[in-house]
Amino acid sequence: MKKIISLAVVMLLMVACQKDNSQEEVNAINKTQKENWLKADLNTEFASSQKQVTAYLFPTEELDKLVNTPDVEEVRFVLGYADNTIQIEVTGVDKNGKKLGSVESTVLKDISVQNNLVELKKLTVNTTKKRSLLLNEHILVPFYAFAWIDAWQEKLSSVSDLDEVLSYEGTRFRYYSLEAGVVKEMTSKKSTNVGLFLGLNPKGKVTTILINLDKNNGIKKASLTSKNDVDDVYDGTRPVPPFGDPKEPQ
Repeated sequence: MKKIISLAVVMLLMVACQKDNSQEEVNAINKTQKENWLKADLNTEFASSQKQVTAYLFPTEELDKLVNTPDVEEVRFVLGYADNTIQIEVTGVDKNGKKLGSVESTVLKDISVQNNLVELKKLTVNTTKKRSLLLNEHILVPFYAFAWIDAWQEKLSSVSDLDEVLSYEGTRFRYYSLEAGVVKEMTSKKSTNVGLFLGLNPKGKVTTILINLDKNNGIKKASLTSKNDVDDVYDGTRPVPPFGDPKEPQ
């Protein structure tokens, strides 16, 4: 009997060690991806691979838990690099920049969804809706959202100045930051996913655009009866650098 108990204890310890090792491997991979992004060669191979990416999907339920974690005041969309493609995860941090949690994204490669983005050109923002100053600061007209996303796709087709549009004064963007309150507003709509789209803003820099998506990854309307109003689209995320401390742990 003692031998059986001892064997069981040994097996449990082995399983625990395997889990610890597995977690360490995952963390090491994430760190490597972040480091690889800072030195990645943004060549034609990258452009071809990245052009296939429609969006980065964050499950709304998981994102909601993250932004409602006590003391989370800011979210950061952290950039990594693997398989010639930008990888993105979102982390929640407190006022001191301490990481309190994270949510990984799923890379969506769906040409039908990409083609349906043209619908943004026809959608409007509900101007009668009362919003906070914070939300008004980051809200984006759907027409502009489409134009920016389309401009990024055009830039990938031309394969020119890719380092320039993804950097600040020669230093590549490490992450984009945004107040948690904006994401809380999005997750309150109970969409299936929050889609993060990359776009090229009027300053000629890559930015992030957040859009609520339904279960088919279509653009979520503000209501079932509305044909033209869309759930609010947000932008205005701050790239680091120049905002924030690029040496700060992510």
